[in-house]
Amino acid sequence: MQLGPRARLAAAALLLVNASFATSPAAEAQDKVSTVMQIGGSRLAVSPQEMRALSNLGNLARATQSARQDRALADARRIANSRDAHFALALYELEIGNRRGDDGMRAGALDVLIASPLTRPERLAGYLAVRGQIAYRAGDFDTAGRLWGRLAELAPSDPDALANLAQVRLAQTDAPGAMDLLTRAIAARAALGQPVAEVWYRQRLSISQQGRLVAPGIDAARALVGAYPTPENWRIALVVYRQLVAAEGALEIDLFRLTRHVGALTQAAEYQRMAQLLNQAGEPREANAVLGEGVTRGVLDGAVSPTREIFAEVDRAITKARPGAARAELPNAAGTQVRLGVARLNAGQRGEAEAAFRAAAGDPAGGGYADLGFFWLAWLGRGF
Repeated sequence: MQLGPRARLAAAALLLVNASFATSPAAEAQDKVSTVMQIGGSRLAVSPQEMRALSNLGNLARATQSARQDRALADARRIANSRDAHFALALYELEIGNRRGDDGMRAGALDVLIASPLTRPERLAGYLAVRGQIAYRAGDFDTAGRLWGRLAELAPSDPDALANLAQVRLAQTDAPGAMDLLTRAIAARAALGQPVAEVWYRQRLSISQQGRLVAPGIDAARALVGAYPTPENWRIALVVYRQLVAAEGALEIDLFRLTRHVGALTQAAEYQRMAQLLNQAGEPREANAVLGEGVTRGVLDGAVSPTREIFAEVDRAITKARPGAARAELPNAAGTQVRLGVARLNAGQRGEAEAAFRAAAGDPAGGGYADLGFFWLAWLGRGF
């Protein structure tokens, strides 16, 4: 969990409570008259007895934990009865709780401050952010969601408020809600001209995988490699994409080709599956090259089942292959452009390859091949 810049500033202000006390002339003459107390930017009216207890606590608030501080806390809690005194006490308890790292004390104080009409508007966001964080850490997701939801209402364009609320929705197994909030958080940060953390893109993809959110997941996979095209992210994006779209036939083969090209083919089962698909599609020589690469990289052992049997199947297919034999399933128009782009790329014709991939990516009827066109363009556009 993280707090936004404004919330962090407000939270930092929680550590500093300055109080000054002034007793009116009438109060000196008449014990029943309220005493004016200034604390946290507010002028409070408390009884002389409350003033004495709170003043004593204030003098000890910045001290290290001690028996005197505990006694002062107990006295102030016993004596504070008015609304204003409760407010002042909560400010001191928050400061002491911060210094002690006592979430129980901090939570109680923040509950009072959040509910109090005396809390200044500019401080409310910080209180909500910190109290929500305490609730989230404690596993109280309903409270965290309520507090952070209110914070998001106060600051609808605050990326961190939206991202934190997304964590709550995810913890409550509301994948669509979490995805919507995190997508909004990313857009809000981009609109502010601020860099978007890599973890946000990854988490968005993870949420789509957990919730089986196909369309949002495709967008998330494309966004991840577009913003952070590391080898690890390419693998994550393409693996999740393959799971979400459940690619079959020609599309699955071409998705494996892309995965292999970008170096994201790393599992024995992936090499075996790709080789079998290619062999079944009338491409035994490419299947043999895939298996050979797996062995060279130490991912496959050609002497161990089932790789041994797959090699044997591919060898038989190569022996029986006839020049000009018909190939199996052909892709759609966008798929034809993708395959053309791959051929051009392998021939060193980068410009022609980009044009073909762009045509595939822009095909409204391209389906999964439009996604592959985008992925290929993203790969080329990042210098790979």
